[in-house]
Amino acid sequence: MMPSIRPNLILSMAFALMIGTVGGTLALMASAPMPYLIGAFLFSAVASASDLSVRGVKPNLPMPFRNAFVAVIGVMIGGSFHPGVFDNFGVILLPLASLLVFLVLAFVMNYVVFRRIGGYDKPTAFYSSMPGGLIESITMGEKAGADMRVLSLQQFSRISMVITALPFIFLIWTGEQVGSAAGVSLATVENAPDLTDLAILAVCGIAGLLGGTAIRLPAGVLVGPLILSAAAHYFGLTDAVPPTWVLSSAQVIVGTGLGARFSGFHYKQIFRPVLLAILSVSAMLLLDAAIVVALRTVLDIPFDVLFISFAPGGVTETALIALSLNANPVFVTTLHVFRIMITVLGCAIGAKLLGGGGGLVVPFGCVTQRARLAEMSRPAS
Repeated sequence: MMPSIRPNLILSMAFALMIGTVGGTLALMASAPMPYLIGAFLFSAVASASDLSVRGVKPNLPMPFRNAFVAVIGVMIGGSFHPGVFDNFGVILLPLASLLVFLVLAFVMNYVVFRRIGGYDKPTAFYSSMPGGLIESITMGEKAGADMRVLSLQQFSRISMVITALPFIFLIWTGEQVGSAAGVSLATVENAPDLTDLAILAVCGIAGLLGGTAIRLPAGVLVGPLILSAAAHYFGLTDAVPPTWVLSSAQVIVGTGLGARFSGFHYKQIFRPVLLAILSVSAMLLLDAAIVVALRTVLDIPFDVLFISFAPGGVTETALIALSLNANPVFVTTLHVFRIMITVLGCAIGAKLLGGGGGLVVPFGCVTQRARLAEMSRPAS
């Protein structure tokens, strides 16, 4: 049986990657934000939802293959923790405390939107409410038994709306293009890795992936590499990040893998998540503005810098906007890295407490099992 299955799997993977690559390339040509990730996701999702096949071969990307490239993204995020990241901790302390307030309020608002207005089940509403950590929320939500198609679409809608809205907001406000729309690129500030750097980054990725999974870290395939990469960069073992082409490939593969899960997803099911995302993102940006106005009474930091530092989505795009505004991208990026890490750790702890206490009906392992049983008992459409 295996010899006949393996060629089909290879063809399915090649087909899926071809679709994702085309989507990412076209999104790049259209100057879309996070083009490789979002373009690959959209094209892959449409192909899967349309039940596209060529001579019986359908696009498919196995989870272990995708996870290997999720680890690459973890290594990239960990690269933000350079040796001087805490040098100006006194300046960032109050914004960081305010960020905690923002994250708690944003999560509560989002949960009300998705649970009460959207009518999502508890795991799906819980992980859709995370105001940061796109890959992390999807990874943890999958283990919790959330509806992966809805959760993926909800989180992609959040980040795509935020990073699309910010340049338009600043265009209206300043009258000038900012971010990637202005032609700014992080490639100019990246440190090109040599063979030693590549070896260190590879060890962070592989050891973090295996170790994070072995000790059952929340979203271990991403958090494990992130922690090791953060330590390596903070203690000065390396100051490099993975090459641009590796990061682009990782985004295509992760986006393609997520989109491939949309098999059987009807297009009419898209409208509710998109409308809920508009409501959620609008509320979070208004909350962002309100907290920044309050901070400005005691801090001599420009409104626009603080506003993009709290915006719930797009580490790369917000860093590019910071460069466009002649702001400090390290300050902005540091707050965004903390936003992701606080969100992931907070939701992981909260999920375990709620799972153990019945807040999410039953412990997550049972939720997953129950979701599978419900799926098996559902009539075929």
